[in-house]
Amino acid sequence: GTKTVADINNVSFVLPIVALLQAHYFKLQGIFTDDFPANPPSPYNYTGNPPANLQTTNGTKVYRLGFNETVEVVLQGTSLITPFNFFVVGKGLGNFDKGKDLSSFNLVDPVERNTMSVPTAGWTAIRFRADNPGKTM
Repeated sequence: GTKTVADINNVSFVLPIVALLQAHYFKLQGIFTDDFPANPPSPYNYTGNPPANLQTTNGTKVYRLGFNETVEVVLQGTSLITPFNFFVVGKGLGNFDKGKDLSSFNLVDPVERNTMSVPTAGWTAIRFRADNPGKTM
């Protein structure tokens, strides 16, 4: 009865009935939870055959960032779902390998983009500074 259109860390976003910043400001309960996972709770070989069950959940979950914190996100292309946006610090084919791929990152003068793609069966790493206070996904 349901289909996954997109998910991040096995969570498919559910649009809340109240704006997230409004819910935060007025301390409204039940609009969102702050238990968004930092890593996929059910990893698999993203560039190989996908599992029969992605174990994706639906929710309005947030991940809290410290003001002015530098955030790095690796967007892993899968054989199922693709394309995203920011400072592109790295890109490659296959599964992202933190031990091997971090050394190839361009942290001196990365390309600034407002759109970008994730290579099919590959990955793209982005960075941004959390200097715009507010609620975002």
